[in-house]
Amino acid sequence: MMYLGAVDTVAASGAAAQACDLYSAKFLAWVENKPGNLDIERVNRAATVSAADGRPALMFVRHGVLPDARERADELGVAVFGFDPRGGTLDGVNLLGRALSANGLSE
Repeated sequence: MMYLGAVDTVAASGAAAQACDLYSAKFLAWVENKPGNLDIERVNRAATVSAADGRPALMFVRHGVLPDARERADELGVAVFGFDPRGGTLDGVNLLGRALSANGLSE
């Protein structure tokens, strides 16, 4: 998130870690670093938490994204980014993720 412009990003701890992995004043984020593709259930959960909180959801995935999860993220306004920790790359996976990758997390 810092790379995209949310310089006040912190890792969630305590009770906040039950809801998300990272947060800033304007965004909530989840990091999917486990093997397997991002599925629709995780997108729905992030969107639900985000809607209740009022901050947009960002999801960072190391592996793939199932097509129905990508579509659902677009429908719900969840930005999905793919990252490669070895190569140091970060790319938008869905429509919103690509737009934010290009423009950053500015207002």
